[in-house]
Amino acid sequence: MEIDIRPIQLSDTASFRQAVGSVAREKRFLMTTDAFSLERATEFVSKNIDNNYAQYVAISDGEVVGWADIVPKSCPSEKHCGGLGMGIIAPYRGQGLGDRLLASAIRHSWDIGLTRLQLGVFDDNHRAMALYQKHGFQHEGTMRHAALIDGNYRDIHLMAQYRV
Repeated sequence: MEIDIRPIQLSDTASFRQAVGSVAREKRFLMTTDAFSLERATEFVSKNIDNNYAQYVAISDGEVVGWADIVPKSCPSEKHCGGLGMGIIAPYRGQGLGDRLLASAIRHSWDIGLTRLQLGVFDDNHRAMALYQKHGFQHEGTMRHAALIDGNYRDIHLMAQYRV
């Protein structure tokens, strides 16, 4: 089965929203625990396309099965920083999609002039941390009890890389 990695298109929005919702409802990998509204997803995708921000999707049989986006911060003093968000729906994990998506998003982010890329990852998501380290991210700190999901506190590791 061929899985295409490419920049997101507006026509991918509903499928992207479904993929985010699928990963979010697992309550293991993302800070959000359900999909965003279609309106909010459309605004996010449109803004990324209009501003040439890095947002890549993995497409299988016309459906989004994974994504990686790096979006600049909105505060003027942080516009050089991009925040990473990514996920792969369960049946497609372990096939190298995260590696391909992340490489595309990082390359795009450097190309548009970002100089710092950053993320937060749950402390028990060792597979993701290994992927991020492989792509140059370094551990910068830990936010203790930063998330509360279903009555359980979760620590978040902060990771980043920069080119200054």
